[in-house]
Amino acid sequence: MFWRGDAARADRMTTWPTRIVPRRRPSAEPSTVTGAAIDPDAWPTRAFLALADVLRRYHRHRVVRLGRLHRLLRGRRPVLLVGNHALDIVDPLLFLATVFRTLHRVPRFIGHENGWFRVPVLREISARFQIIPSRRPEETLAALRRDGFLMLYPGAISEAGMRRYRDEPYRLKWLGRTGFLRLALEADAELVFVAALGADEAYYQSAIALPETLIRLINAGDGARYRGMPLAFGLLGVHLVPGLFPLPVRLTHVVSGPIDLGDRERARREPHALADLHARIWTDCQRFLDGVVASRDTYSDALDRSIRGAERLLQGLAL
Repeated sequence: MFWRGDAARADRMTTWPTRIVPRRRPSAEPSTVTGAAIDPDAWPTRAFLALADVLRRYHRHRVVRLGRLHRLLRGRRPVLLVGNHALDIVDPLLFLATVFRTLHRVPRFIGHENGWFRVPVLREISARFQIIPSRRPEETLAALRRDGFLMLYPGAISEAGMRRYRDEPYRLKWLGRTGFLRLALEADAELVFVAALGADEAYYQSAIALPETLIRLINAGDGARYRGMPLAFGLLGVHLVPGLFPLPVRLTHVVSGPIDLGDRERARREPHALADLHARIWTDCQRFLDGVVASRDTYSDALDRSIRGAERLLQGLAL
């Protein structure tokens, strides 16, 4: 099964508006899930939340079935979130802000070692929200064990930047990406998938290749690694600055229930068991994402539909 628990309860839609704080129920044991240590009164946090409020209205954003995550965060196991990825910070920013306002926790994030830590603005966000550089598995494991709450995108830049959205819409590029699964097994964490609907259309990905000069600028001088990455356009032109002027599509996050990892000890011990588990989880997460996309009329509105229609027209003209 994809998620555990009562099927009727798991299928029920639970939406938490951004500004509403749920009443906390007492639990038998205090939760060990704390997440990143964030000062809610610090001016950078207030500025971040103010920006998130603007973007929330602009994208008519909501999180569906957040109650599933709420229940897990009251438990004793760490929680590892994974999701589909597009090349921008708007959708993770909105998800993070909603979780912070509603559940009073902020997940630790994994960020690209060049993009997040060398680009102005992103560098400051990384420091404020304690984002961990990618390719540091020991540090990531220690953070998940200590703070109990972490989110990452297994597809990384292969899924966010190199994927052709028009040919592979909402495709998870997780081939060979077993690090997230090893992390969940080693930390004995709950694994949850978060589908981001609207992320692929927030910027129009053209058929034009991004100039190598610009790739070097955003990738610490290495222009060859991502050669051929498509150039994207936002509301006011070329998309170069993260989070700046995306198209006003509607953004919706849908939270899965906890994914059944089966025999965790066997997957830790045996490489073929790990490979089989990875293939199953990849398939199940893709199926969950496909279901959300297939039901997008439930989450869409007139403006969202018109923007997606215009993008399809441009794609039909091979632009």
